[in-house]
Amino acid sequence: MRYLLTFAILSLFLPIRLETGLVLLRPFELIALLMLFFGLATGRWRNLAFSAGFLLLLPFLGWHMVSAFSVDPENGLRELLQMSTVGAFAFAIAQEGRWLETQKAVNILLFGMMLILAYTITWHVAHGYLVGWKHLVDPRLAFTFLPIALAGLLLFVNRGKRRTLWLVWVGILPLLLLSGERKAFLIYLFLTAALLMRGRLAAMVPAIAAGFVALFVLSTTINNAYVEKQMQTILDPLSMGQYEYLAAKGKYAPGDTPSNVQRAFAFTLSRQLISEYPLMGVGTNQFKNIIETDFSELPDELQLGIHGEFQRILTENGIIGLSLYVLIWIAAWFRLSRTLSRALSLGLIGAVQARLLPLVLLVPCAFYVGTEASGTRAFVTLSLVSLLPELTRHGLCLSLHRMRRSHPRSMRHPRFLASPLPGNTR
Repeated sequence: MRYLLTFAILSLFLPIRLETGLVLLRPFELIALLMLFFGLATGRWRNLAFSAGFLLLLPFLGWHMVSAFSVDPENGLRELLQMSTVGAFAFAIAQEGRWLETQKAVNILLFGMMLILAYTITWHVAHGYLVGWKHLVDPRLAFTFLPIALAGLLLFVNRGKRRTLWLVWVGILPLLLLSGERKAFLIYLFLTAALLMRGRLAAMVPAIAAGFVALFVLSTTINNAYVEKQMQTILDPLSMGQYEYLAAKGKYAPGDTPSNVQRAFAFTLSRQLISEYPLMGVGTNQFKNIIETDFSELPDELQLGIHGEFQRILTENGIIGLSLYVLIWIAAWFRLSRTLSRALSLGLIGAVQARLLPLVLLVPCAFYVGTEASGTRAFVTLSLVSLLPELTRHGLCLSLHRMRRSHPRSMRHPRFLASPLPGNTR
């Protein structure tokens, strides 16, 4: 089951998809259903666990589907099928989290993402793309999630392995620059500052500022037009995205990118729709329908959905949907912090680990969903975020039990053995 769970996540990075008249199918859907069937049919999940993280997902997913049906029945059925698959995945994680060895699962994910990254780079170089490795839409996500998984692993490995991982960490920096994946580079910059400053926010701010200064210096010395342009959009994002210029002249303004122009146009239109439908929104997926109906004369690259879940949810699902969505993130932060504080008091982790883990996992994931188009990957990320406190708690409990078996007389907190961290469903 551990391999099914990790393969389900990795399958979202593969360029394997089947377009049907109703939904877009990936291997993820098949693996999620296989996990559900295997867990229920074999009696593996005799005592079902409905954790707080899983239950917090249900109101938002339910409202998302109700909003979809308000647009039209076919749209509602499409979202019902997608939410059912995501729900099945979250349910499987909630059950398996009690036995899942988190570090081994992360190792599998890390190895899989490195293979996907190698394939992506090789494919692009073989097709003549020495920079700008973004033509494979799904595999390029490995650039974003590899630093997150690597940073999480850095917090818990021993000193010898940590040196090796730091070498890998430094080695992926030029790959991120050449890839042109701006969100991946910004996440890498944030994680580097968090790790080096050991999670101290007062020290992270000047470290991030120093990183942007270094990026500015690099942008003036690098001799590649594409990489220089991508870095300039990071350093001065507000100067880009002149969709009015495109509409009037029929071409992009100097220095503009299609991505920035589309984001600027989507932001302007969504702001108008939010003011007209603040409470319930225009309906799930209705934003793209409005563009295709009212702005059909625009170039195809502008006729896309909103790239950013927080903005999309407020536009399509209204204040109600956004409140349910943000509640999941806030609850995950406080529940994870409480779990880590309890583990710290019991000596299972150190103060730096307790301080860093929420920053390393939750902040980059929030940035990802806040800048990426909606879809199965965004909902899977949300599910993992909501269930992260349970996964952390159970992972620490498993570590404690292994410590008990290995060193039964050296445990400093023997009473904890009979009273695991609150919320343990084993």
